Amino acid sequence: MPEYLNPWNLPYPRYGMTPGVATDDFVFAGGMALDLETVRRKPEADTIAAETKIALDEIRGLLEAAGSSLRDVVKTTCYLSDDSYRKEFWEAYTEVFSPGPFPARTTFVVGIAGDCRVEIDAIARRPKQ
Repeated sequence: MPEYLNPWNLPYPRYGMTPGVATDDFVFAGGMALDLETVRRKPEADTIAAETKIALDEIRGLLEAAGSSLRDVVKTTCYLSDDSYRKEFWEAYTEVFSPGPFPARTTFVVGIAGDCRVEIDAIARRPKQ
């Protein structure tokens, strides 16, 4: 039976979503620097690097709530609102996942909710408890 993760008790259900779901073997988690009350980018996400790290910190918290960690991530799908953000995004992403190994990654340039510039989905293995 899936375990729906919302460790911070944020108002995700109002938007018909859950930030993370854990199964026996995997954790599916998403992160972005979106303030759910204002539906705008969080003020502390003032650079692409900061926004990337906030998104990955949200994912880290969801993974830890399910008994996993960033070291267990096997795949990320990353969304940038403009291709010019790619270099700064890569540097921040690499810093968080260093020293590696790094998960498989796909990066798309798309429109993102609010005025966010970065959104990340992650799939991680869930270690047996």
